[in-house]
Amino acid sequence: MTDKTVTAIVVTYNRKKELMNCIDHLLKQISKPDNILIMDNCSDDGTLNLLKERFHLNILETKTNKMERVGNIHNVHIYVYSSDHNGGGSYGFSTAMQEAFENLKTDLYWMMDDDGYPSKDCLKELLPYSISYDYIMPASIDIDDHSKLSWPVRKKDGVKTTEYSELCKSWGDIMDFVTPFNGVLLSSKCLQKVGYVNKDFFIWGDEYDHYWRCKKQGINPVTLLKAKFYHPSQKLPLVKICFGLFTAPYVDSKLRMVCLARNYTYIYKNYGQAYKIPLKFLQYTWLFLITRHLDFQGWKLYIVSVRDGLKGDFSRHKKYLK
Repeated sequence: MTDKTVTAIVVTYNRKKELMNCIDHLLKQISKPDNILIMDNCSDDGTLNLLKERFHLNILETKTNKMERVGNIHNVHIYVYSSDHNGGGSYGFSTAMQEAFENLKTDLYWMMDDDGYPSKDCLKELLPYSISYDYIMPASIDIDDHSKLSWPVRKKDGVKTTEYSELCKSWGDIMDFVTPFNGVLLSSKCLQKVGYVNKDFFIWGDEYDHYWRCKKQGINPVTLLKAKFYHPSQKLPLVKICFGLFTAPYVDSKLRMVCLARNYTYIYKNYGQAYKIPLKFLQYTWLFLITRHLDFQGWKLYIVSVRDGLKGDFSRHKKYLK
């Protein structure tokens, strides 16, 4: 066991029920974090009021745009950062990471969204490995079926599986890659060398951008398979294209499609995967013009979003914020 200090960071937006469940499981950890920082992305569903009532926290009514200590539960210090706008998950993680790193100064930072939760022994399993690794992920387990993974993952032979037991049998204790960001434990050294999440991504891809930046700095992320983090299974719809031979992620939302196309194009360009850009272009051209029956408007939005990714322009999604 290690005596390293830990700050758990939970980013939330309008999912108060899921958030309460996540906080409950953090407080029930066998090895408890020293701090919990709840980053509220300007929720308007009564999240802060429910936190205040449920856990008897001293939360201010107004949006403060700063981290406030609001209480202590079972010797865990509780902090809340209440944002005055919704900057998306990337802004939430970036801001919370910076606040925690600069002001709480713990050894480790445990990152998670509000819609998942760690197993009771998750942090206990992760902590000993923090001596050797600066970036450790637990296994992402389907929140509804604990025998399954939240999404398909490669075994050692390269074949993907959704069976948790198969993945463990293939890799043993440690898997040499990760699917960020659910329950990741980052060291202070990692944040110092790599920095925070790119806050401009809004949603999707920010965790992979940070992952590749870690790799560039010589930090090698790993997954500890006996540590479990329960998370909803993959929810991004996959549309069949090319006579059912392939699939392409698609959501009927301009905001989300802008982020999807732009952010992953940026990642492909900057982290040695530029060959994927023309392949994705062909896939989405088929999707919009054939599968979606000459959806020129969607196709044009995809093209300009790809161009934004190539240029590193992260402003277009703001047009579609309510």
